[in-house]
Amino acid sequence: MKITLAKGERQRDTVLADGDWERYIVECPQPWRDAAIIIRGTGMRPGEAFALRWENIYLNGTGGLIQVTEGKTKAARRVLPMVPAVYAALKARRERAGNPEGGRLFPASSREGHFNKDTAKDQHKRALDRVNANAQDKRELKPFQPYVLRHTALTRLAEAGCDVFTLARIAGHSSITITQRYVHPQADAIERAFQKTTKAALPAPPTVGE
Repeated sequence: MKITLAKGERQRDTVLADGDWERYIVECPQPWRDAAIIIRGTGMRPGEAFALRWENIYLNGTGGLIQVTEGKTKAARRVLPMVPAVYAALKARRERAGNPEGGRLFPASSREGHFNKDTAKDQHKRALDRVNANAQDKRELKPFQPYVLRHTALTRLAEAGCDVFTLARIAGHSSITITQRYVHPQADAIERAFQKTTKAALPAPPTVGE
């Protein structure tokens, strides 16, 4: 069955492995590094992360919430919790900025007034080049689109057992039909599903003559 690719994706099943993510993120320049951590940690759209404002970031000392206020539909406006990596990145970024109460997280002189996809693509490419330049005996990291970070986040949530309706809320989708395009179990997840099935007690097959 032919599946329509989501905007920004070039390959439907691209999911960034954890090891590749670790190699990649340390090579990312700022501000793309913080933006990438937010996208990978929350499943937000890149454009949503770039447009965030401090008045919509709530840090409580151990965690926090991110309020997404911009979007074409009501479903896009949502509140997302912070995983530890996102909390640490935002806490450090706020401190570096002088603890602002408002304003852009990623201010820039672009037409939007904030960091945008064009600069993100440039910094993303620089990070990929750095990873492969330092690869030495490790395998080369194949090029991928920045949007893959969102796809990876949503896929990992699905693999962890998140149901499609909850995932739709997290992703900011107005229909679960859209969400299903992001949920593509990888080979290991499929294998785990069958392993769980085999653990269940199945009735013994009847013997000949019964």
